[in-house]
Amino acid sequence: MAEIGVTLREARMRAGIDIAEVEARTKIRAKYLRALENEEWSLLPGTTFVKSFLRTYAEALGLDAKLLVEEYKFRHEPYEVGGNGVVQRQNGRRGRRGKQGAFGGPQRRTGWIVLVVLVALIAALLFAVFQLSKGEDESNQPPTVTTTTTATSEEDAEAAAEEAAAERRREQREAARRVVSLRVAATANGTTFVCVRDARGRRVVDGQTLQQGRRTKLVRSQRFDVVIGAPSARVTDGGRQLQVRADDGNVIAYRITKDELKRLPEGQRPSCSS
Repeated sequence: MAEIGVTLREARMRAGIDIAEVEARTKIRAKYLRALENEEWSLLPGTTFVKSFLRTYAEALGLDAKLLVEEYKFRHEPYEVGGNGVVQRQNGRRGRRGKQGAFGGPQRRTGWIVLVVLVALIAALLFAVFQLSKGEDESNQPPTVTTTTTATSEEDAEAAAEEAAAERRREQREAARRVVSLRVAATANGTTFVCVRDARGRRVVDGQTLQQGRRTKLVRSQRFDVVIGAPSARVTDGGRQLQVRADDGNVIAYRITKDELKRLPEGQRPSCSS
């Protein structure tokens, strides 16, 4: 089976929806959806949430949620070794020799029971001796004054602060990874009209007209809405050329993020008119 994250991303791209739309449908935060697509399990709150988020996301995309969850459990849930040396999953499913029980056979099981009873009796005897000796020692000691310390609470506060700082750093790295570095170059004869708005709606390329071979300045944002009034233009994200094409009206109109290229219908295209 393909990687879990690749399966989710390709299904979403085929459906033509972005992360924000999936977030609205599933009520799962966008950063967790991206973590599922990138298989960054450490960014998720725990295995229980991973399986729940994965099931909800898969169902929203029309995928086999049960199959994806089983694939995650097979690849990423830890294993444990049982008393008879058989490897078992922590969820309780037995290994190849599970039918023999935890102790392997009736005679061996009886021996284990006798051993456990003897150990319990010895432990009870030792505990009784310890309690008696402790009582005698306490009766011979002068009274002591107990003091309280805030060391534990201070350590907890420091740990919480470190976790919060680590979370902020993870979010900053994720935000930086989502940034698109956009540039448009005219490749056709004549002039090319370019209008670009960023994620905040600002006109970062404000109706610029380019001659052949000229290009816009480099602009950066997590999302761009672009309108290009010519069929021949080169659009790049850093050093990566984006595959855009004109529609029937001889206009190139797209919403561009790191995850997708989405054609913009006429009513959603940005305007650079004053």
